Amino acid sequence: MHRIKEAVPFTLMEPKATQLDALRLNQAYETLLQTFPGLYSLLIVKDAQLVFERYEPPAEPTAACSIKSITKSVMNALVGIAIRDGLIASVDQFISDLAPKMPEKWLANIDGVTVKHLLTMTHGLHVEENSPEMLEVWKSSNWIGAILDKPLVHSPGERFLYCTCSTHLLSAILTQAAKVPLAYYASRKLFWPLGIRFRRKLFGSLGIQFPVRWEQSPEGLNWGGNNMFLTPRILARFGQLYLADGIWNGQRLFPAGWVDESFQKHSTGWADYAAYGYLWWVGCADGLNYAFASGYGGQYVYVIPELKSVIVLTANSDASIADMQATTNPAIKDPTWILRRFLIESRLQEF
Repeated sequence: MHRIKEAVPFTLMEPKATQLDALRLNQAYETLLQTFPGLYSLLIVKDAQLVFERYEPPAEPTAACSIKSITKSVMNALVGIAIRDGLIASVDQFISDLAPKMPEKWLANIDGVTVKHLLTMTHGLHVEENSPEMLEVWKSSNWIGAILDKPLVHSPGERFLYCTCSTHLLSAILTQAAKVPLAYYASRKLFWPLGIRFRRKLFGSLGIQFPVRWEQSPEGLNWGGNNMFLTPRILARFGQLYLADGIWNGQRLFPAGWVDESFQKHSTGWADYAAYGYLWWVGCADGLNYAFASGYGGQYVYVIPELKSVIVLTANSDASIADMQATTNPAIKDPTWILRRFLIESRLQEF
């Protein structure tokens, strides 16, 4: 496991200080463990305080594991920061304008595709997640080339299709706009402000600091939408940043309104799961609107603005696709289960 330390740890507080019942939280956690043997950690932040924190071996506070597709929601943050920095004009900008030096065939295959289409998974590229066709992309020597060789099957904006190929394309766009490796841009613009201690790693002849491990594709791009390595506490900070409308320690990281726009329903998502915003899943439970980032194996970051709460789960991501599809784990099958058990049903009773 990769290790990362916080510069300033979260403030710890007893659950009852935020109107949560410690006994009910512990009971909910034990119930979860019985059906979720791969669980690594569960953290709850309420009113900006860490009120519940549990780890199962090999997890621990400084151990960073792959967050899988939660990386997609980190990509949301990087797009917002790039818009703030003026590197992208808006979500309506055509990606062909952001990467004009492409072969004509590739430009033709992304004609009409905007940044928003990539954020909402309505890009028009039809490559099913974890399909043999997608695996062929990941086996190729140039992932972007393999993606852009495929013509659009649907008009941009017409249909939702969850596809990591689209977020890897977004990684290429952001890298070209920033003119530095995306891991470096993320480190300086997102993780440094969040208070993550840096470690030094050489990049070329320059001493550039990369606090976060993020796997690369054969063409040298960080894997857009997958295999970034973070700790549960850093994920909790990430969720708290969205609760605070993109402001951290008085510094605005996202443009005003970016969080609200990201948490709106922009595409249908999966009817039996959740709708989709800008690289965040969105839903409503008992009248409470929430958004969540989700990663393979059971990685989650829930943001519940009305309750001023963040819930983080991390888990073993080595389970087979067949096992994941067959699981009866309620936390994976029903995205409202965690929210209900750990926040709604764990509130202190008033007499």
